[in-house]
Amino acid sequence: MRNLFLGILFISAIGLNAQTINISGIFINETTGEPIPFSTIEILGKGIGCAANNKGKFSLELPLTYSRDTVKCSSLAYASKFLEIKSFGKDYYDIVIQLKPISYTLKEIEVFETAFGKFKLGNYEDRKKSSGGQMSQKNAQIAVYMDSKRYRKAKILNASFYISKTCGKPETPFRVRVYSIDDRTGNPGNDLIPVNIIIKGKRKGGWTTVDLSKYNIDAPSSGYFVAMEWINTGDEYYYQTYINIINKVVTNYGQICSITKIIPFPNTWEYTYGYGWKKFSGKMKDGFYYNSMITSEIAIQK
Repeated sequence: MRNLFLGILFISAIGLNAQTINISGIFINETTGEPIPFSTIEILGKGIGCAANNKGKFSLELPLTYSRDTVKCSSLAYASKFLEIKSFGKDYYDIVIQLKPISYTLKEIEVFETAFGKFKLGNYEDRKKSSGGQMSQKNAQIAVYMDSKRYRKAKILNASFYISKTCGKPETPFRVRVYSIDDRTGNPGNDLIPVNIIIKGKRKGGWTTVDLSKYNIDAPSSGYFVAMEWINTGDEYYYQTYINIINKVVTNYGQICSITKIIPFPNTWEYTYGYGWKKFSGKMKDGFYYNSMITSEIAIQK
């Protein structure tokens, strides 16, 4: 079962058409001219996209038949931009994409006393042996819903991620995202913390926790999402995995967020370039679901 599940997660997408074009360039801040690391460019609805590296540079290969499509260009704390591919001209190299920063004001830290203590939300079964999980270059984000509905006044204290000890590159850096709920779709919506939070797991895997208390974020009454986002941080984080069901070695990137099946309903979402958010449907024969091991702690105010 482990090999089958990993195989489902890591089988590469069908190859692109023989005739392809390569779009490459850099994302920069419209105001300062500085590069914007880890921005994304994707064609919505077609499963095509990529992330820029830590210097804002990107390279996207796509079929020639898509050359009349529109790409969505986006980055955390910047306004998204939609551009027609044909507007790049005949030369698809050295493209400069400017994004406009969005001004945010974080609330001042409030000092408060907890009346009912601290509570942990999410999927926190501490598995001694992790056997597979989610996260690869194809799945750009993994998010878990944090059910804070029963708590009227609460602050988000932290987020924790259980990185697999047995596969992947546990020490790969990733970006932490915290989202409100989109009222229309029920998917992750707006960023609650509009700043870059980059952390990395321990070399041997296990739980990794990031302190979020300094951002003074109220836990929404409708709940919220905590996500792990794949970012492009270097060739040293690639690795190879042998997949039994296809009898071949597959090259993958990054860490693996371990899974648990103690939750009898799906509470994990995936974001895939070009397709957007979708609830993960990893149902088992016993009625439980595979869900990612991501937690968040909140403190209840008086």
